[in-house]
Amino acid sequence: MNVQTDPTRFQAERKREQKAVLRFPAVPEKPIRGHFLPADRLYAVGEALASNSVSSFQDLRAFDFGPRIRENAERILAVYRATNAAQTSGEMITPAAQWLLDNNYLVEETIFQVKRDLPRRFYRELPTLELPDGKRMPRALALAWLYVAHCDSAVTAQSFRAIVEGYQSVEPLKIGELWALPSLLRFVLVENLRRLAVRVERARRLRQIANDVADRIAESADPRDALAASVEHAHDTTFATQLLFRLRDGSQNAGQALTWLEKELEKSGSDAEEIILAEHQTLSSGNVTTGNIIRGLRLINDIDWTVWFEEVSRVDALLRERSDLASLDFPSRDQYRSAIEDLARHSGRSEFEVASLATELAGYPAAGEAASGDHGGRAEDVNVGFFLVGSRREELERQIGYRATFGRRLNRAFRSTGWLGMVVPVFLLTVLLMVMTGSALAGLGLHATSIAILLLLFSVPASEGAMAFFNAVVLQFLKPTRLIGYEYKDGVPAGERTLVVVPALIGSRDDVDETIRNLEVHYLANSQGEVYFSLLSDWPDSDCEHSAADDQILEHARAEVARLNERYPRVGSPRFHLLHRRRLYNGSQGCWMEDAA
Repeated sequence: MNVQTDPTRFQAERKREQKAVLRFPAVPEKPIRGHFLPADRLYAVGEALASNSVSSFQDLRAFDFGPRIRENAERILAVYRATNAAQTSGEMITPAAQWLLDNNYLVEETIFQVKRDLPRRFYRELPTLELPDGKRMPRALALAWLYVAHCDSAVTAQSFRAIVEGYQSVEPLKIGELWALPSLLRFVLVENLRRLAVRVERARRLRQIANDVADRIAESADPRDALAASVEHAHDTTFATQLLFRLRDGSQNAGQALTWLEKELEKSGSDAEEIILAEHQTLSSGNVTTGNIIRGLRLINDIDWTVWFEEVSRVDALLRERSDLASLDFPSRDQYRSAIEDLARHSGRSEFEVASLATELAGYPAAGEAASGDHGGRAEDVNVGFFLVGSRREELERQIGYRATFGRRLNRAFRSTGWLGMVVPVFLLTVLLMVMTGSALAGLGLHATSIAILLLLFSVPASEGAMAFFNAVVLQFLKPTRLIGYEYKDGVPAGERTLVVVPALIGSRDDVDETIRNLEVHYLANSQGEVYFSLLSDWPDSDCEHSAADDQILEHARAEVARLNERYPRVGSPRFHLLHRRRLYNGSQGCWMEDAA
């Protein structure tokens, strides 16, 4: 008998096909979802987490962060491709799947941001807390996880601030933790999206399987054969709901299958109405949460996290209260924070303690002293920046027991050498290059006089090469010092009144006109606050002290400055001024020239 027409072989292949089609997908992880809480309740959740009294961590378990984010990316991409193929083939998809199809670019961008902003080393340095299973996870991640669970992924800056401030009411978060919170929030939202995406794909496959079972029931003489492979999964709400939907035709086989399905549901303590309601609730909640995740990812990109950070940081609040931190520009404020992080990391003190001690050294009274009235307030003559990033930092280091690393000690030792730290290495490198060159020339058999002449000529390029090499090496370890600057968003205050002086030689009326235009441009770029502008003018060198032409040019300059004050009037003193220096006779030059004193 031909094996291709062997009925036994055909039936075995048919059974294998049925088993392959009816292979049910594994049960996915539950979404990160708990009871929805308002801002005041989120504040209490933050307090409970800081006090180690959280009743539920909402399925948070320890995992390796790097592989987890890569797995999330792979799973979401696989669901996206499968859903896109299903939609292309004409299959109906759920709103949650449509959210993923329309916003996959946003998900990929978010995953890239998380990988970029949370490198492995930074993530491992985050302080941890102990989970109920004994494993440890970063407490900032636990905070973001609980927030997403209790807001159903509907992110807002105000509600997130509530849970963070609740935590900090018990224990302040570190500066690095606060900076990591936006990235961790992105990660948790992507994690939740992966779980929902896997559930969406599983539901789609279960509906396909239910459709296949319904087709076999309609084609089979005995529906029990088609239902035998589905006994274990009859209680699944998605499968059962789709099968009930397909068995509405009222045929004899459909009636037998419905009777079988109802009996199986009764065994699990349910019925058709309950599973349909449960499936609709699952679909609607998944659709809502998926939409919240996508909107949350967009909102996170729109929030100015630097402003949010400075509003919730306890260290920033302390420095704003006790120093002029609020008036500094952002790079300067960030320089203060970086210094506090470094001091705390190598002293065993908390960042809040370091900031507090720095302000006390700068003259702000300690809590006990302020209460007793020994000091009237913060001393204005000493700035806290001197102790954080300035010349008096070592005083603060001694106060907190700072233990400098070997690299920092070496760096400071090199800086203390001054100009010798540059001249000596460059000289030694130059000598080394010349010795090596001299040895090479001697090996060629040249005369000593010739070698000496060549080495003399080679000394200049050798020194330049040594200097370039020295600079390239040193700049890998020494970073330029950035001066602390003030922001003055609303203009320079009266207490910091400033005069901007623009020097110029005025040898003609055209010189005056060009200089006045430049002066006006400077004003238009800095028109707010107590900023004044002055033209500091000089006549060119001359054989006489002054002439009638010089006086005419000076009068023209005075008239132009007066015209500027008329164009931009202000109450009180005028905005623009003219300062002119007379000529003095210079005997060595033999002419009259400007007074540079």
